[in-house]
Amino acid sequence: MILASHIIVSGLLGATTHNYFLAAVFGFVSHYIIDVIPHWDSYLSPEFKIRAEIKDGSFIKEKFFWKEISKIAIDILVGLILLFIFLKNLNFVSIIAVFISIFFGVLPDALQFLYWITKWQSIKWNIDLHDFIHNSIHKKIEQGFWPGMAIQIATIGIVFLILYKF
Repeated sequence: MILASHIIVSGLLGATTHNYFLAAVFGFVSHYIIDVIPHWDSYLSPEFKIRAEIKDGSFIKEKFFWKEISKIAIDILVGLILLFIFLKNLNFVSIIAVFISIFFGVLPDALQFLYWITKWQSIKWNIDLHDFIHNSIHKKIEQGFWPGMAIQIATIGIVFLILYKF
């Protein structure tokens, strides 16, 4: 799923609790659960992954790195804007729970990004889990941008209806 979908789903879940620990758990677990659903992903460019293999960090100074970072930033911003359109009149405790849930909801993708750059073995479990979910479960169904986005929008709608209308 794109980050916006993870932000919206984890934020909706986080808004249902005033318990910060549960908000973290809901956000983190929701990431893997909704990644099981067939969807379209916004991938980093192959060039980024190749250049990230070079350990000197020089790719950070190059234009393509910042282009990739800007795509990620736009994805995050869109997710936050849409989430707060859904969530009106939150109190301070709920807002904190929402942001905790969002943090943990996107953490698996952040760990994946960090692993590509650092190859830290202590976070490889996340890569293995992501690969299992993406390659063993949902990649068996080929979908393009529009069908994949429709599925993500439907997923968000279903989560919203379950949490706020029933």
